[in-house]
Amino acid sequence: MDDKVDIGNTIAMMSFAAVVSTGSFSAAANLLGYSKAAVSRQISRLEEAAGMKLLDRTTRTVTVTPAGREMYQHCARIADEVNEANRVMTGMLSRPRGDLKVNAPVVASLFNITQAIPAFLHEYPDIRLFMNLSDSKADLLKGNFDVAFWVGEPYDVTLDTVKLCDYEMVLAASVDYLDRRGRPATAAELKEHLCILETHLSRIGEWRLSADEIISVNRGALTSNSVRLTREAMLAGMGIGYLPRFLLESDIAAGRIEVLLPDVVSQRLPLYLLFSRGNYALSKVRAFVDYLTAAISDAPSSASGRGIRLASAV
Repeated sequence: MDDKVDIGNTIAMMSFAAVVSTGSFSAAANLLGYSKAAVSRQISRLEEAAGMKLLDRTTRTVTVTPAGREMYQHCARIADEVNEANRVMTGMLSRPRGDLKVNAPVVASLFNITQAIPAFLHEYPDIRLFMNLSDSKADLLKGNFDVAFWVGEPYDVTLDTVKLCDYEMVLAASVDYLDRRGRPATAAELKEHLCILETHLSRIGEWRLSADEIISVNRGALTSNSVRLTREAMLAGMGIGYLPRFLLESDIAAGRIEVLLPDVVSQRLPLYLLFSRGNYALSKVRAFVDYLTAAISDAPSSASGRGIRLASAV
C-alpha cells in the first residue's frame, strides 16, 4: 500500500466539506472561489481516491451517502484547521470561529464548568461548541476533541496543560454514623470504618491524604463514580467519604456532616484544561482556554503566565 500523502486530496476534501455544509455545488463554488465544474472534479477525485460514492447527485438535489457522512466529519475538521492556519499565517486572527469539541467530566456542573459555557458562547458567537460529558480520558491526539477538562493530575505528559485551580479535599461522615461507629483519631483507624468510595477522584481501595501519605481503606456497601451519590450515602450514615470540601460545605455548615482528621489531610484536587501540543495557537482554542481560565481560576485574570504549561517547553 502506498502511504504517501496526496496533497491534492486536501483540496478535494475541502471542496467536499463545502458542498455538504452549503448544500449545493454552486454555493460551494462561490464559497471557495472555484467554478462549479472545478468543484465537481474535486468531488469525483475524492470519491475515486476513497473508492466509494460520497454524494448522490441529481439535477436539483445533493444527498450525502452514509460513507459521505462519515467522511464529512473528518473533512470539515480539515477545512476548519486549514482556514485557521491561513488566518494564523496572515495575522488575521480576528474573532475565533468554527467548531470546538470539548470533553468534561460528568461532575462538570459541580466544578462551575457548565455555568461558564453559555457566557463564553455569548462572547464568541462564531464558535459552535460541542460539549461531551464523560469521565473517560479524551483522545486529544487524534482530533476527537480540541480541549478536555480533567480532574486530577494530567494523564498524558505530551499534552499542553492549564491548571485552573485546586480543591481542598476532606474526610467526612455524618454525625449519625460517627455517633454509632466512633470517630477515627488517626489515619490508621480508618481501616476499622466503612468507607464510601468514589472511583473518579480516587483509586478503589485507597485514599491519598497528602503528598506523602496514601492509605488503604475498607470498602463499605457502596462504590460508585458519582460524587452526588457518594454525598447522599454519607448523609444517609453509610460511612466515611473523601470528597472536595466545596461539595460538602453546606452540609458541614448545617452540622449534617463532620470533617475528620483535618490535621492529617492536606491533599488538594487539581482541575486542568488539556489540549494537544500547539493547539493554543488556534484562536478558538486560545479563546476558550483564556476565557475558562479567567472564569474558573482564582488566579489573576490574565491568561499569560497563569499555569499554562506547554509540553514542548518541558
